[in-house]
Amino acid sequence: MWWPREKGGCSLCIETQAECDNRCPECPRTLDPTRSRFRDGEPIRDQMSTKMVLDLLRQARDMGWTGPVHFSHYSEPLLDPRFISFVNSAVRYGLKPELYTNGNHLSVDIIKKIDGIVDYIVISFRTPGTQDYWQSKFKKSKVNTCESYHVLIWNPNKPLLERAINDAKGKPCVGPLFSAFRINYDGQMSMCYADFNNEFKLLNAKDHSLEEMWFGDEHVNAVKEMSRLGARDGRKLCRECPEVYPDGGYYVPVVK
Repeated sequence: MWWPREKGGCSLCIETQAECDNRCPECPRTLDPTRSRFRDGEPIRDQMSTKMVLDLLRQARDMGWTGPVHFSHYSEPLLDPRFISFVNSAVRYGLKPELYTNGNHLSVDIIKKIDGIVDYIVISFRTPGTQDYWQSKFKKSKVNTCESYHVLIWNPNKPLLERAINDAKGKPCVGPLFSAFRINYDGQMSMCYADFNNEFKLLNAKDHSLEEMWFGDEHVNAVKEMSRLGARDGRKLCRECPEVYPDGGYYVPVVK
């Protein structure tokens, strides 16, 4: 894990706040049948404390992590007014901040502050503007505007989703586990992108260190379980998921 991503490592995702101001119809956050990111019909707007965010960054540095860090999971990081401060703290700790954004809040001021500091920026295909347009706004950072979206769990295109699920049957699920170390806004570690409700009973950063969370029995046993052929059949959540590695999965191209 503690290698650069190009050498097989992963990213550290620290979700500093819970809200996203988009309701994309293909997004698992929107489609989650448990509505875990909503309270009384409204999006949860809770924040992770600044103290916890900085402590997680420090722990990552102390464990030797020098790779990418995102300040989001299924949330919009630029809704957090502390984002610039967290980016600067990550850089001081030797980490490489990246930004995955819906693009709604990429103001001239924000772009000026993060250009060259946030090395890599991914902008949703739902944001107006071409790849060339957005790259021209950034003089130093690399920008990627999505040209397709990944078919993920609960996708409303049922025939396509069913085909993807059928292709994933019988295959182990390990790639999503190692593509990111996800810590949600409430401190809860997620096994994967679809694990909204701690299906695997992993540890929480409020009570445990990064080292305990990643190398503890809870995570290690979960990884061993999902590395076995046919393990998806043992969990309802996993049976409904089309994600599989190292296969590329299904993508839907978009026209801008």
